[in-house]
Amino acid sequence: MFEQNIRSLAKNLIENYNSIIDSLYKTAYSTNPEAFRLKDPANIKLYISKHSPYLGKRDSHYLYFIQDKGKQLDLEIIDLTDEKYYEDFFKYPSRVDFVLKQILKKELFEEGDLVYHFNISTYIDRLEGDPQLWQEYLERTDRTRYSEMLRLASKEGQIFLKHVNHPVSYYAKNAAKYHYSLLDLQAIIDKVDHEDFSYQMDQAIAAYDQSLYLPACATLGVCLETLCKLLLMKNGEKVKDSDATMLDRLGERLREKKIISYKFKSRIDVCYKVRNLSSHTSPGKVLQGDCHFLITTINELVDTYF
Repeated sequence: MFEQNIRSLAKNLIENYNSIIDSLYKTAYSTNPEAFRLKDPANIKLYISKHSPYLGKRDSHYLYFIQDKGKQLDLEIIDLTDEKYYEDFFKYPSRVDFVLKQILKKELFEEGDLVYHFNISTYIDRLEGDPQLWQEYLERTDRTRYSEMLRLASKEGQIFLKHVNHPVSYYAKNAAKYHYSLLDLQAIIDKVDHEDFSYQMDQAIAAYDQSLYLPACATLGVCLETLCKLLLMKNGEKVKDSDATMLDRLGERLREKKIISYKFKSRIDVCYKVRNLSSHTSPGKVLQGDCHFLITTINELVDTYF
């Protein structure tokens, strides 16, 4: 019952958040949906941290919403009641740092992955009770949680405005680590380990994070061309400056040498068409979707063949 009630609480919060975004932040969301991280529960994981009695009954339980792709509101309960966890407690500037760094292995998370957290200690007795009674309680206290989600949406909106007002050069040095990016692109860059590819990816994602989807799409096409040339060289093929470097020709050459599958060659052909047609497509989500397709292809190409 406890876990069922926690999920109903989380879903209630997300429903309130979504209604606020749809009403007050519709334009901002249509431009950069990644900025509003609680909008899609499919990419949220829930954590309950149970704390030592030494911290006081009022601080015994906290609920964390962590951005984690594909987790679908999975719930994990972290028991921190053992005294051994608190030997170095004084080193942490806050309870949040203590939980994320020591228990949730903070090195796996970027700062932006913590979407929301709050103290649920006063709810514990109700959370462990009948789900129907808990649901009735949620409905009676809906206004309080709506106010909390309004503050969160406002904070996300302010972060987004600060983000879009930065010059592109702010991100271009290491844009792959920026938390609005679709994937952990640093792993891809490290695996390829090539200066040109690293620079091109940083530029492409810097443009994407500024909502400049047209130049992002064009640069991602260049990234894919570079990957194809590197893959040819990785398999002992010479690539001269005078050789054709168009994406479709590179795909044909990779397939002729049986380096890639026919299916992947067809995917590269689609990327070639997407990149060439991008300037004629509708702005906004259509062009953004083209970027997503190219990024996913780059990820799969590196993961499969490098």
